[in-house]
Amino acid sequence: MAKNLRLLLFLGLFTFVAVSASAQTGTIKGKITDKNTGEPLIGASVIVQGTTIGASTNLDGGYELPGISTGSITLEASFIGFQKELKPITVTTDGATVNFELTEDSEMIEELVVIGYGTQKKTDKTGAVANVKAEELNGGVLTDPMQALQGKSAGVTITKPGGDPNGGFAVKIRGQSGFFSGTNPLYVVDGVPGVDPTTISPEDIASYNILKDAGSTAIYGARGANGVILIETKSGKYNSENKIELNLYNSFDYVANRLDMLSADDLRKYVADNNLNFLDGGANTDWQDAIYRRGMSQSYNLAASGGDDNSTYRASLTHSKHQGVILNSDKERTIARINLQQKGINDRLTLSTTLSGTIEKNNYVKYDGNGPQDVLYQAFSRNPTDPVYTEDGKDYYEIERDFQYNNPVSLAEEVQNDRAAKRLLANMKADFEVTKSLTASLNLGYTRNDDESFYFEPTTILSSKHEGYGKREYNNFESKVLEALLRYDKTFNEKHNINLIGGYSFQEDGKDGLKAQGKSPYSNFLQSDNLGSLLNVNPQDISSYKESNRLISFFGRAVYNYDTKYYLTATLRRDGSSRFGNNHKWGWFPSASVGWNISREAFLEDVDFIETLKLRVSYGLSGNQEIDNYRSQIYATPYSTGIDPETGQDAILFDVRHNANPNLKWEENSELNIGIDFGILNNRISGSLEVYDKRTYDLVAPFAVDVPPNIFPTTWANAGEISNKGVELNLQLIVMDKKRFDWKSTIAFSKNIQKIESLKSTDGTFEWSDADRKRGWLQGRGLVGNENWTTLLQENEGVGTFYMPEFAGISDDGVFLFHTAAGGVTRNLDDAERRVVGSAEPDFELGWSNYFTFFNFDINLSMRAVIGGMIMNNTRMIFSNPKVLPTYNALSEVMDEIDKGLNTQPTISSYYLEDASYLKIDNLSIGYTFDVDKLNWLSKFRIYVVSNNLYTFTKYSGLDPEISYDGLDFGVDKFNVYPKTRTFAFGINATF
Repeated sequence: MAKNLRLLLFLGLFTFVAVSASAQTGTIKGKITDKNTGEPLIGASVIVQGTTIGASTNLDGGYELPGISTGSITLEASFIGFQKELKPITVTTDGATVNFELTEDSEMIEELVVIGYGTQKKTDKTGAVANVKAEELNGGVLTDPMQALQGKSAGVTITKPGGDPNGGFAVKIRGQSGFFSGTNPLYVVDGVPGVDPTTISPEDIASYNILKDAGSTAIYGARGANGVILIETKSGKYNSENKIELNLYNSFDYVANRLDMLSADDLRKYVADNNLNFLDGGANTDWQDAIYRRGMSQSYNLAASGGDDNSTYRASLTHSKHQGVILNSDKERTIARINLQQKGINDRLTLSTTLSGTIEKNNYVKYDGNGPQDVLYQAFSRNPTDPVYTEDGKDYYEIERDFQYNNPVSLAEEVQNDRAAKRLLANMKADFEVTKSLTASLNLGYTRNDDESFYFEPTTILSSKHEGYGKREYNNFESKVLEALLRYDKTFNEKHNINLIGGYSFQEDGKDGLKAQGKSPYSNFLQSDNLGSLLNVNPQDISSYKESNRLISFFGRAVYNYDTKYYLTATLRRDGSSRFGNNHKWGWFPSASVGWNISREAFLEDVDFIETLKLRVSYGLSGNQEIDNYRSQIYATPYSTGIDPETGQDAILFDVRHNANPNLKWEENSELNIGIDFGILNNRISGSLEVYDKRTYDLVAPFAVDVPPNIFPTTWANAGEISNKGVELNLQLIVMDKKRFDWKSTIAFSKNIQKIESLKSTDGTFEWSDADRKRGWLQGRGLVGNENWTTLLQENEGVGTFYMPEFAGISDDGVFLFHTAAGGVTRNLDDAERRVVGSAEPDFELGWSNYFTFFNFDINLSMRAVIGGMIMNNTRMIFSNPKVLPTYNALSEVMDEIDKGLNTQPTISSYYLEDASYLKIDNLSIGYTFDVDKLNWLSKFRIYVVSNNLYTFTKYSGLDPEISYDGLDFGVDKFNVYPKTRTFAFGINATF
C-alpha cells in the first residue's frame, strides 16, 4: 500500500513539473507609432503570426499580449494606410518589450473613389465625383439610408417634408432634369443598378460615391441624366481577425412644432363677443393632442466579419421599429445581409457574393388631402368644444356640424391601412485575372420586391351614414441583370498609365399585380381579411396587370494619364430601350474629360504650401428613360361594363389613353463641367470647386393633340428644354490635430440657377398647353373657382416660379385687393393681373459638418441651411380665414385677420407667400469610448446620445420650411404634411 502511494505521489509530481514546464509563458508589451511623426497609432493591430492571438493599441498606442508561450515567435504589426512590419522575437518568462514604427504606404493611403464599373484614385478623377465615407454620415434615428447623406455633398439636395416613418426622401442632383420622367438618381448597390436603397441598413453602408456630371454618368447611358449614386456596403477584410459588432439604439420622438390653434375657451369668447348662435359640444379638446403621441424607435444591428488569405465574410442582421407620432402610423423592418469573397486558382479568380433580404410591415394613416378621411385636415378643422368620445366613453363622438366633418381619432384608429413587403437582392460577381494586365468580370444580379396592402373603412367611421369599403392589392417587381466586362490596366515606361474597359449589359424588369375591392361589408370585424364579406362588388372592382421592359447596352471607357500629370478619359455607351418608339430604340451617349495636375509641374515644386492643384474639364451626354412602359404604343385597359348596342348583352368597356408615337425617345442631358481640386498647408485645407452648365432636351410628357387627325386627344412625345447652371464647393478643414483633441470640419455649398428654355418641340408639332403649365394647385374649404393654381411653367423662368395675383391691400369692407395690368387695383380676382411674385427655388444651399474628438469623447455636429426661396403657406390661407368660425377651428392669428377687417373667403394671392430660408441643426451626437485594453474579449465599447432635427432657425410662420423640390408641384406648404419630429436617442456600439 505504501509503495503504491509513493508511486502515485511520484507520478503526480512528475505531471505537475511537466505541465509547469510546458505552460511557461511571458507577457509582451510595446507601443506602435507613426515613424514620420512619432504620434501613437490608435487601433493598430499586433498579432502573433500564424495564430489568432492579438490585440489592438489603446489611446497611447500601447498594447499588451499576456500569456504568450516562451520560445521563438514572429510579431506582425499593421494599421490601415501603413506598411506591415514583422519582428521575430524570443519570449521568456520575463516577457518582452517590442515597439513598432510603421511607415505610411503611399499606395494604401491613396484614397479611392468608386466610379462606373470600377474604382480610381481620388487624385486621378477627371469628373465631378464625390465620396462620402461611413464615418462622415449623419447618425441617430434614420428611417431611410439617404437621410444619412443630407448636407454632406454639394449639389445633392435631399428633402423630406414631414416626419412620416413610412415616407421616403426626394433626392435631386444639380437641379430639376425632367418633368414627367423620374427625377431621382440611379442607385447602384455593389455594382447592381436599380436597387432600392431602403433595402440597405445604414449600419451596413461603407460609402456613397456620387457621380454628378455627364462626363461621369454617361457610362450609364439612358439612366444617368439625374446623376448616379453608387452605394458600397461593408465587407470583411483579408487576413483579419473574426469580429462581432453590435449597434443598437432606442429613441423617443416628439412633434417638433405644432399649429397654434384656438382653444375651446378662445372660441367661446369669440362667440360671446360677437353674439353668435353656436352649438357648444361642452368639451375642451386639443385635437392635436388627441391624434399625436410620443413616438419611439428602436434599432438592433448585429454583424460578424473576418477573413483569411483566401476568403472574407461579413454577415449582418438589422431589426428596426419606428412608431410614428400620429396614432396608428408605424414601420417595422428586418434586413439580413451577407457578403462573401473567395479567391482561387492561385489568387487569379475572385468570387464575390451578396445576398440580402428585407421584410417590412407598415401601418399608414391618410393625411395627404382635405377629404373626409384625412386625419390632419379633420383635426385642424375640428371644433375644440367637441369631445373625442361619447359620455359613456364607449364610442367616438360624431356630430354633423357641416359637410364632411369627422372625428380624426376615429379615422386614425378604426381605418385599416396596412402593408407587408418582402424584398430580395442576390448578386454574384466573378473576376478572373487573365494576365497581370487583363481582367475579365461577370456580374449577375437579381432583385425581387413584392408587397401586399390591406385597406378597410368600417361603416362606423364617418358622422354621416357610410357604406363601408374594403380593398386588397398585391404588387410584384423583379429585375434581372447580366453584365460582362473586360478591364485592361498597364503602365509603360513608368509614366504612361492606361486603363481600358469594355462591356455588355442586359437588364429586364417586370412587374405584375392584382387588386380587388368592394363595399357594404357584412361585418366590420373581418376588415379586408375576407373580401367575400363585401356585399357590393362590381366587375370593375377586380383588376390585374402585367408588364415588362428591357435595356440592352454596350459600353467602353479609356483612361490615360501621363506621369500622373496629364489625364484623358473617353466614354461611349450605346443603349437600346424597349420603352421608346420603333424609330428611337437605340441611342449613343459619349463623354470626354481631361485633367491637369498642376501641382506636379516644375514651376510649383518649390511652393511648399500647395500639395494638390488640379484642373478638370468634362463634357458628356446622358439620358433619362424613367417613364412608364408602353408610352409609345396604343393599348387599351378595361374600366367598366356596359351594354353592347348591337347585341343588347353585357360588355366590357375599354379605355385608351394615348396615341402611338414611333418617335418617342429618351430625354437627353448634355453637361459641361469645370472643376478644380486643391489641397494646401499639408492638406489641412482641401476640397473641390465645380462650375457646370447642364441642359436637358426632348423632355418627355403627354401632350394634347387634335382629334382628328389623331385618334385620341393625348400623345406622349418629346418637347422642351431646361437648363441648370451652378457652382459647387466642397471643403474639408483640419482645424485641430492634436494628440488629445481633433477637429475636422466639412462644408458643402451649392448654388443652382434653373431656367425653362423652351416648352415646344423643335418642329413645333408638340407644345405644352396652358392647362398643363398651371401647377401648384391649392386645397381647402372655402376655395372657389377653378383658378387656384400658384406656379406656372413658362419660358425663361424656373420650375416653381410663383405666378399669381399680387396683394394690394384689404378694402374697407374686408375684401382682398389686387393689382391690375393697367396699374390700378381691383377686388375681382378675374380682373387681377397674374405676375411673377417669387420662386420656390432657393438662392443657395449649405451643409456644415463638424467632427470632434477629445480624449475618449467624440462629438459630431451637422447643420444644413437653405437660403432664399419662398413658400406659399396654404395652411395659413385656409385656417386663418375668419369665415371658418365658429363652425370650425382656426389658427390663433385669425384674430389678427379679424382686427384687419378681413371678411372674405380664402383667396389666392401673394399675401400668403413667405420667406422659406432656414438653418437646421440636423444632427448632434456625443459619444464616449471606454478603455477596454484589459478585456481580451472586447475591443471596443462606445455609448452615445444623439438628437436629430434638434432645432430650426427660420422666420417662416408654418410648421416647417423644408419642402420637397421633387416634380413640378412644389413650393406649396399644405396642411396635409406629416409633422416633423425631434428625436433623442441613446445607443451602444460594441466590437468583440
